[in-house]
Amino acid sequence: MKRSKLFITITVIVFYILVEYFMPTFFVPKQDWLRILINKAFPLFSILLALLIIHGNERNLLEAWGIKDGFTRGLRLAFLMTLPMLIGYGIANNFNINISLNQIFYGVLIAPIFEELMYRGFLFGQLYRFGGWGFIPAGLLNALIFGSLHLYQAQDFGSAVAIFTVTALGGMWFAWLYVEWNYNLWISIFLHLFMNAWWIIFEMGNNAAGGWYANIFRALAIAASIIITIRMRKKQGSFNITKNKLWVNK
Repeated sequence: MKRSKLFITITVIVFYILVEYFMPTFFVPKQDWLRILINKAFPLFSILLALLIIHGNERNLLEAWGIKDGFTRGLRLAFLMTLPMLIGYGIANNFNINISLNQIFYGVLIAPIFEELMYRGFLFGQLYRFGGWGFIPAGLLNALIFGSLHLYQAQDFGSAVAIFTVTALGGMWFAWLYVEWNYNLWISIFLHLFMNAWWIIFEMGNNAAGGWYANIFRALAIAASIIITIRMRKKQGSFNITKNKLWVNK
């Protein structure tokens, strides 16, 4: 049975609150990687349950989440788009690599994958694709929540503003890419993953805001992603996000 847009909206909001604030926390002494894995598994299973409630047998749940297809394409394009960061940061640090296994596991793998599945694939994706929300309200909700969740990195008011702005705008950008690449979430996942990887490997900052040098090459990577995406959409003949989908997506 096809669900109403109101039902989908309520389900998404309720499950987001459940996942964000009411998930059990498990402690595994001396095994940080196992603790992180277990504590991320329950939210992901909860999201799968929400997708099952929303779509039932009418739709492939992985397709509705954006991860059924496009893995290789997402990997290839994301690496290409983030080359400015790899080259610029590498030159600045003489390509000296300094990263721990814990940073690889959490900062490069778990955090980007979980955040894209949660905030773009589920919160934004379900509201925009199936809940009738336009790109602006769905994107802003995703961006504001995504930005606020990174405020723990701030040390003062100025850094809080910078971190919130960078991550909120990043949330809108990832959402835009997700839609324009025909709901291929792997584009956003691998972009997030590679950007985190180059940032951490070459030690470009203690938080998401970074300094002017780091942001020059991050901006170049973002510009590359926008240019490549626009060129692809022009070849396709149209954009997925049009003016009649900005506020309401019928």
